[in-house]
Amino acid sequence: MKITEVKAFPVGVPLDEPLRWGAMEVNVKGGIIVRVKTDEGIEGIGEAGFSAEYFPTVGPIINHQLGPMLIGRDPLDIAAIWQDMLNATHMWGRRGIETYALSGIDIALWDLLGKASNQPVYRLLGASKSKVKAYYAPSLKPTEEIVEESIAAVEQGFFAMKLRNGPSLSKGVDMVARVRDAVGPDIDIMVDANMAFDRREALTLATELEQLGVSWLEEPILSRSLTQYIDDHSWLSDRVSLKLAGGESLLTRYEYLDLLRKRTFDVLQPDCTSVGGISECKRVADMASSWNLLCVPHIACCSGTGVALAAGLHTILSCENAPMIEFDAYGGPGWDGLLEQPLTATGGYVEAREVPGLGIDFADGALEKYTLTDSRFAAAA
Repeated sequence: MKITEVKAFPVGVPLDEPLRWGAMEVNVKGGIIVRVKTDEGIEGIGEAGFSAEYFPTVGPIINHQLGPMLIGRDPLDIAAIWQDMLNATHMWGRRGIETYALSGIDIALWDLLGKASNQPVYRLLGASKSKVKAYYAPSLKPTEEIVEESIAAVEQGFFAMKLRNGPSLSKGVDMVARVRDAVGPDIDIMVDANMAFDRREALTLATELEQLGVSWLEEPILSRSLTQYIDDHSWLSDRVSLKLAGGESLLTRYEYLDLLRKRTFDVLQPDCTSVGGISECKRVADMASSWNLLCVPHIACCSGTGVALAAGLHTILSCENAPMIEFDAYGGPGWDGLLEQPLTATGGYVEAREVPGLGIDFADGALEKYTLTDSRFAAAA
């Protein structure tokens, strides 16, 4: 079997009002889809990066640089292809936006391998479980709306949620307190501060959140370098008993080395669509396990294709130290007709389907309907 085409294209739907994920705001719900086709008619589906809005930079790397070098290769040689793609970026980044591109291709290759071998990806990776607890992840909104959404999530069966916090420390703490009062003591609450504070403010925030029974605090300190990121969060970790989570923006396992050595975080959050695909996300999770740390892969809620969620699910199901999965609160094209059978959360859990690959396929006519074609995307195709 040989690769005949590697193609990336953006899919999504415009939003009536933007969603806020801390410092990031999106006006389109969607992502960068990657398709790898072969001469035997089997194809794999992947997703590159956190959002369709990254397509003008990520798309050309896939379509004009990494993709063409894979034509004629055996798609089942995933490890060799991964290393060759990494090596090809040596002179222009190696761990930057090009890693998003590499990630999308890698995910598609794992989906293709599953389809070729007639096995779900998580079994090929080494199954640890067949379902995992989901946590509900609403965007940053006024407190009243977040309280209402949190109550509705519990009524839907969720028993864990992650709230956004910032930039106001006092308003953020008040929001968490009000949600805690509304949902009760038995619901797990995590808080993502999206690097909104300096380390003294983060210490105050962590101390307040400990009193509210928060399970973990995610990336509270603004950091401009990897050294600062590790040192400041390690400083905070030494001063609070509240668990800290982080790592969603780190690329490849190599950026996790010092973070692991210092045990900066209790929970690592690599993202399949950016860290280096399913291959590298699994490696980071296994590295975390060797340090007795949890791994809860980040899944970008600014996407909504359902592809990244499937990639994250299969990785998580193969890891004994991965107890939860992030679940998008607002759906998107994956649940509105892009995919034939998008993943759902039932009774607070997401369960794998025993179908080959990642278990995702496009619905008839969906690509024509959801592919974004306005000028800012078409120029990069």
